[in-house]
Amino acid sequence: MIETNIKITDVKKLTILIVLILGIQACEKPGPDTISDNPSQTVQSGEGSWVQLADFAGTARYYAAAFGIGAKGYLGTGYCESGPALNDFWEYNTTTGVWTQVASMPGAGRALAVAFSIGEKGYAGTGFRQGQAQGDLGDFYEYDPAANKWTKRAPFAGGPRNQATGFSIGGKGYIGTGIGQGDFKSDFWEYDPLTDSWSRKANVPGEGRIQATGFGIGAKGYLGTGFAPNGNMKDFWEYDPASDVWTRVADFGGGERVNAVGFSLGNSGFVGTGIADFSVRKNDFWEYIPAGNIWLRKSDFGGDVRGAAAGFSAGGKGYIGTGYYTGAPGFKKDIWEFNPF
Repeated sequence: MIETNIKITDVKKLTILIVLILGIQACEKPGPDTISDNPSQTVQSGEGSWVQLADFAGTARYYAAAFGIGAKGYLGTGYCESGPALNDFWEYNTTTGVWTQVASMPGAGRALAVAFSIGEKGYAGTGFRQGQAQGDLGDFYEYDPAANKWTKRAPFAGGPRNQATGFSIGGKGYIGTGIGQGDFKSDFWEYDPLTDSWSRKANVPGEGRIQATGFGIGAKGYLGTGFAPNGNMKDFWEYDPASDVWTRVADFGGGERVNAVGFSLGNSGFVGTGIADFSVRKNDFWEYIPAGNIWLRKSDFGGDVRGAAAGFSAGGKGYIGTGYYTGAPGFKKDIWEFNPF
């Protein structure tokens, strides 16, 4: 059984968290899609297509971390069906369609970590470590694909935590929210790779949350959904690093959601899969267009409904794979490519 570092005295809330994070080991048919009632939002039938690619070459897993650099994607860590959490990493070449194992992420095997890319480097850190020395992690690493090498960087200044959210914009990385020492977090931090330093920024508005999703578009960042002590969330926020201000935008078009996948392509953000209504896994997929502050329903994710998948964008397309499904096989290793056109 997978253990998480969540401490809530209220038994009812603890039960909800266990259902959300680990999933119920029973087959449940997904409920109807929910469309946000935010009056500032327009919802339309969408486009885009999904193509199944060669399976992920590593072990089937969920709660993995992923990022894209140029025409290549990187995916690693996470929980597997048996044994401890993983620290292996794999590179996907979008041109050749080949997975190649690269250097493992240093430190303990982990799941529920944060990853993003800045320029030609990848970054990953935080998360949860299983086993005898289980607990939240705050270490942080830089991956150089040219040297196939991980380098330890300044630890995340917000302290050890898991289930946080991150993205990059303007040559800097950002990590916030999550849970550490049993406390739901709303703090938000900026990482500067040139100085290898962290700076505290304005908190993410609202309650502290876990398993939110985020992405960067141009000079702005976007973060929303997730789970807070009062339940699943559907709100979305735009972050402007120039003014250090958060502005609420249209709620996520698919309604309340936790552990969804998010990434950006061009001038749009994309969010899909995850868990709604406590244990109902989803395969709907949505595009956010900042210029109109609208969510557009796109073609549903091509694989099974699932939660805790991983995703990245590379070479002008999006990729989603791995994750957990209540049917068989529960732990996934399929990979799907999304073409927005």
